[in-house]
Amino acid sequence: MSEYAISFQGVSYRYGKGTPFLKTALEKVDLNIKKGIITGIVGHTGSGKSTLLQMMNGLLEPEEGQVLLFGERIGSKKMTKRKAAFTAGLVFQYPEYQLFEETVHKDIAYGPKNMGLSQEEIDERVGEAMRFVGLSENLLEVSPFDLSGGQKRRVAIAGILAMRPQILVLDEPAAGLDPKGRAEIFGNIYNYQKRTESTVIIVSHSMDDMAKYTKELVVMHEGRLLMHDQTRTVFLEEDLLRSIGLDVPGITLVMKRLRELGMPLEEGIFTVEEARSALLPLLKGGDGHA
Repeated sequence: MSEYAISFQGVSYRYGKGTPFLKTALEKVDLNIKKGIITGIVGHTGSGKSTLLQMMNGLLEPEEGQVLLFGERIGSKKMTKRKAAFTAGLVFQYPEYQLFEETVHKDIAYGPKNMGLSQEEIDERVGEAMRFVGLSENLLEVSPFDLSGGQKRRVAIAGILAMRPQILVLDEPAAGLDPKGRAEIFGNIYNYQKRTESTVIIVSHSMDDMAKYTKELVVMHEGRLLMHDQTRTVFLEEDLLRSIGLDVPGITLVMKRLRELGMPLEEGIFTVEEARSALLPLLKGGDGHA
């Protein structure tokens, strides 16, 4: 089996073919996403991120090139489109708008039911998925439409997790949530990945979240792959990111300003936790300056 969860090989895609509105979404993209880690995808609106995601489970087919899941081309006999849909579970932006069943249980059970599983197996998966996203089982028979925004988001994600995909793909999973809701959603995703050792791919505009939760980062620009490296390495390219309208984490800018004011701080601080570790010794006088 391939060492990569997903491979894009020379993939191109255009919208509006045969019309005056022709737009190139992807142009000869070569990308290999490793198994068993959280990979982030960033880029401005129109950079090709959403098209990339929809190809990961066969919703869109490349015009040129091919997409492989664990070394098997999507659409082949070994990786049919149906199998791809269950292998790579895709959570769209604002997934709570896709809730439609009468109860939380029925909504989460919808995917496993379509997989042809027994009721016993379905119930087991529903309970497991609810625990992964931090939902209480006393909500099982509650209408999903009576829940808070954050709870609805968790139900929608649980519906994908209940299918136990080998790859979890999330498009802006915390969009529109307050800081507490964001932290809970990302924390649950992070813990899920650690416990299952699955492959997780996240699209987000939040560089702070990308710095905290991802191991590798993919940068898309105008339909092309601009960078793909360890998250820390990507964020060190601040000038390049700014040149395409992206930024570095907010805490990085704060630490940069402190360095300019004379504090002996190293570069490459991208999370609040790293900043705390760097600042505490200074505040306690550990270097003789405070």
